[in-house]
Amino acid sequence: MPDKNTFTVYILGASLDTGNRGVSALAASLVKIIRSIKPKSHISFFIGNESPKPQQLQLAGSTLQVNVLNYRLSPKAKLGEHLFWLFLLACLQRIIPVSRLKRLIINSNQRLQALYHADLIGDIRGGDSFSDIYGLKNLLLGSLPVFIPLLLNKKTMLFPQTYGPYDTRLGKFIARLIINHAAHIFSRDRQSADTIKILLQNHATEKFVTFCPDVAFMLDALAPASPVIQPPLHLKEHTPLIGFNVNGLMYNGGYTRDNMFGLKLDYRLFTRRVTETLLMQTPAHILFVPHTFGPPGNINSDPDACRDVLDSLPDTYKDRVHMVTSEYNQSEIKGIIRQCDFFIGSRMHACIAALSQGIPTIGVAYSKKFSGVFESIDAGRMVVDARTTTLEEAVDTIISSFDKRDMLSTFTREQVAKAQHTIQTTFEDILSSSYAQDPVSL
Repeated sequence: MPDKNTFTVYILGASLDTGNRGVSALAASLVKIIRSIKPKSHISFFIGNESPKPQQLQLAGSTLQVNVLNYRLSPKAKLGEHLFWLFLLACLQRIIPVSRLKRLIINSNQRLQALYHADLIGDIRGGDSFSDIYGLKNLLLGSLPVFIPLLLNKKTMLFPQTYGPYDTRLGKFIARLIINHAAHIFSRDRQSADTIKILLQNHATEKFVTFCPDVAFMLDALAPASPVIQPPLHLKEHTPLIGFNVNGLMYNGGYTRDNMFGLKLDYRLFTRRVTETLLMQTPAHILFVPHTFGPPGNINSDPDACRDVLDSLPDTYKDRVHMVTSEYNQSEIKGIIRQCDFFIGSRMHACIAALSQGIPTIGVAYSKKFSGVFESIDAGRMVVDARTTTLEEAVDTIISSFDKRDMLSTFTREQVAKAQHTIQTTFEDILSSSYAQDPVSL
């Protein structure tokens, strides 16, 4: 049985052990925020993982171990840890009317038992995966873990994230079911409240949706002592450094490799054109910063995409173009980004890593999430929407913004400070049970 003096939290949809540093940034930030408010809280990730081995996080100068309550999808997994078995047990105990039998089913599985005794369960879904934009399979597999605590009638919150788009009937059905039964809904952008209203087909949802900026605005920056950058950075005084995050998924046309996101902007051509234009028209050096890692050839690999752009440049520019060539965790990457005077990114959390340090940032967007997150700090004009923008318009916007970077930096710092205050006070309310209404039964 759990210790009654310990506040137990389970986080769904985020992990420190992932190639996507944005997902890891969410996990690290949630742990940091919760621990800052409730230092003795017991925090675990409920995630798909081969092992329940704890994950480590550098926090406040020390190493914190975060426990993992894992589930599996492999047919070779033990029955008691398989996601579908957990879901079936949760369904079974829900339909049985006898309390004693319900408890027997729950107590027969340590994962169900752990969730049942939790004080708080929250799903953040990688920040933007509560949508069918990445395919129905991803939405379904990401939703099953959330249904389990809901079926156990546990208060389950949706932590700050983007909601939608939902372009399929099944996607809308799944989203509607979860949103209707969540104890409370937190949105990292104001647009999502409208998405939820439309989804639920009523106007009575306003009181259930609370705006809270992306928690990664709170992420610590921990620069590595000697980051591996090729060629090494040796900048003359007052030489500006532009960080450039190239999104491997966009670069390869999405998972389908055929312009999955419906971009008007030729993203491959854009990455080369904007790099060459900046090098021709400014004295700046450019640092390519991967933010999602994978094995060579992986469709999601930022390093592959960054290297491809760098190799395509004329030799005359090679001494002014650099690349982070080693893998770093979410906080270390943020520490490296701190060196930049200006930033261009197509990974949402690479942009947040820059913005949260007061660095003027242009987000090159493939979905609505960018405008929503940027507008949360009143910086919507700093988004180039690749779905509607031409190559010339995109390059002109970036050059113009680079020229105004000093003014934009002051504005960004002021707005980020407000966002961080909102995040902290929102989670103080969450953890003080201000949102402790009972969930609606499934």
